Amino acid sequence: MEAGGEQDCGRWSRDAVELMQSRSRAFVEKFALSGRAFRWDLDAGQIAFISTEHAVLADLCVVGSISEREKTFLWAWANEAIPRRAQERLHDVRSFGERHDLGLLTTAEWTATQAEGMEMLAVAGRVLDADGVFVAPAGDLTLFFVLHRFRTQLLSEVAWLTS
Repeated sequence: MEAGGEQDCGRWSRDAVELMQSRSRAFVEKFALSGRAFRWDLDAGQIAFISTEHAVLADLCVVGSISEREKTFLWAWANEAIPRRAQERLHDVRSFGERHDLGLLTTAEWTATQAEGMEMLAVAGRVLDADGVFVAPAGDLTLFFVLHRFRTQLLSEVAWLTS
């Protein structure tokens, strides 16, 4: 991101949203994932999109979560419930925020809407050069994941899916 003030930051963020939307559409189309069942394992740091014999796996990084009840966004780096493996490289996003004086990237928890959570996801995805992003509801929470390294494997070869 170039130095140039708030307007450049806003443009950079909008570009991040467009980039992550495009990359996410691409992986859904490439692997025919629309409507496919999925499971994730935070200890393994992976998500699987499941068919009868195969799974499309991706490495995941939890960016953060929105609590519907609390109306807050919480970065994964500030959430003790998120295993280290599931937040690898997230420190790069925080460091980016520190370098560019972007308080939303460095403040652990703040009042937020779903739209702001989506924007943080896109920004994190761009900073981390993600292959795509994924949003998953989990009760009161909405979890935001950046995804890397898509690959197809037999279900029987994915230990955490078969245990």
